[in-house]
Amino acid sequence: MCATWRKRLISLYTSIVCFSGLIIFFYSFSFDQEQILFSLLLAIGVVLLNYYDIKLPPNGNGTSFDSSLHLAVLVVFGMKYVLFSLLLSTVFIFIFQYKKMVWWKHIFNFSMYVLMICSAYYTFLFFDGEIGAIDFAHSPAYIASFVVYYTVNALIMAFYFFLNSSQRMYVIVTSIVKETIFEYMIILGGAVILALSLPFYPMFGLAMFTAILVVLSIIFRKYSYLYEEVLKDKVFIEQLLNALPSGIIMNDKLKGNYFINESAVTLLSLGKKDIEHMLNERQKPKENKAFWELFLTSSPVTNKKIVYKTLETKTFLMSKVQLKNRYDEHIGEITYFLDITEMEQLTKRIHQSEKLALMGEMAAKAAHEIRNPLAVIHGFLTFMNENLRERDREQYHIPLLLKEIDRINAIVEDMLLIAKPSAPVMKEMYIETIVQDVLSLFQQTLEAKNIRVHVRLDHVPLQLDSKQMMQVLYNLLHNSIEAMEEGGTICIYSDVDETYNMYMYDSGSGIPTHMQEAIFEPFITTKSSGTGLGLTIVKRIIENHGGTIALHDSSEQGTTFVIRLPIHR
Repeated sequence: MCATWRKRLISLYTSIVCFSGLIIFFYSFSFDQEQILFSLLLAIGVVLLNYYDIKLPPNGNGTSFDSSLHLAVLVVFGMKYVLFSLLLSTVFIFIFQYKKMVWWKHIFNFSMYVLMICSAYYTFLFFDGEIGAIDFAHSPAYIASFVVYYTVNALIMAFYFFLNSSQRMYVIVTSIVKETIFEYMIILGGAVILALSLPFYPMFGLAMFTAILVVLSIIFRKYSYLYEEVLKDKVFIEQLLNALPSGIIMNDKLKGNYFINESAVTLLSLGKKDIEHMLNERQKPKENKAFWELFLTSSPVTNKKIVYKTLETKTFLMSKVQLKNRYDEHIGEITYFLDITEMEQLTKRIHQSEKLALMGEMAAKAAHEIRNPLAVIHGFLTFMNENLRERDREQYHIPLLLKEIDRINAIVEDMLLIAKPSAPVMKEMYIETIVQDVLSLFQQTLEAKNIRVHVRLDHVPLQLDSKQMMQVLYNLLHNSIEAMEEGGTICIYSDVDETYNMYMYDSGSGIPTHMQEAIFEPFITTKSSGTGLGLTIVKRIIENHGGTIALHDSSEQGTTFVIRLPIHR
């Protein structure tokens, strides 16, 4: 048999017993007109206090004070008024709410109250309590009856939940007591107040007590409604702030707490408790000290760039404004910050593009303004070198002048290549063929410096411009050879996945850490005589081939570049 039907049968059985007892009970008593009127007023009070319960935030649970009426009337006038009014109130509730109520639950509730009232009444008599005005000499009887009333209520409710729960009875009882004991103490207080006034003004006291609680119920319902609206607005604002990409940290000095949105947690890579700990520490950590010290300043801050380091380096754009109340009083600060790392990188790329554009204009002018005079100078110096005696050539440094003129021509050629790169003429070929051609150009240099070269490349056809790729490999090999003083190793190898990945390793001294991020920018070089254009040209050519080049690794043990080229299947 399912738990619901068990509860219904128990409710029906309990109700039959209670109704039978009530019939026998009322048969032995008689009511006059005043007593019936008082019982009717008590029943109306029970119905009203059931409907107008006191709702308290934050959970909005309702506390009904009908038990205050039951207990007060029980110890002052006896049990028959309470049971009769309970019967009348049950009939009233059934008449007005029969469409909404579940009959077996209503009967179960009625039966529970009958058992609670009877248990409390006979406990009161057992402890020598006397029906009538409150006499504090009978305090043990009052306390015992109130405790029994609550205990029976808790046990019956626990048994009700136990029928449809997998938890133990002890756990359910403990949970109910924790949730209701405070509310019951308030109900007992109301019962004592009402019991003190009933012997003198029964009708008036009952009516006033009910009216006051109805008014309080209306007030608390409005308060609860306003609280829920404020809570909804608070939740909405928090969700809105958490959805923003900016990190927001608000310091409320009046409450002494912080609001930290989810973006702040993500950007700082810290938990909320860790962030609060950092903010409360007067001695800020050495790492990211500039960021944490900004929270100590009392003056506003507008769009200040601050570097923040975690596993990666980020750049924040931070601002700080004062938090004010409606009276324009300073009650705290709001600090918000945005991750502009990508924007900074984009700005650098824009500056690099501007440099390249400016260099293009310079190169175009240089082509017209420098190459022709250089050709004339080179021609005369060549003529002099061929016709002067050896002693005169050495005296006027003619070979050195010719060498420097060739160097100037090479710089002009590099600038022209960056300013006006020619489109690659693609042909299907193998990269290892171009590598072997370039290595042959460095054969004497490699032997002279005792540099070993190991080549292991996958045999995959690629669409390449052989002339431009030779320039790429020439520049990279030239840099590798210059990075090694005497002796060393160069390894050129590859692997293939979605792209053709060619790695070029040399055992040179490596690239300084502070220069690794900018090595492909123009005019960045580690050599005293370099122009800083070689890797810029290399990157431009590789990108024109639809590929990428990157610094794979660099340290004192060596440097590795990786070139990724598309495979046309």
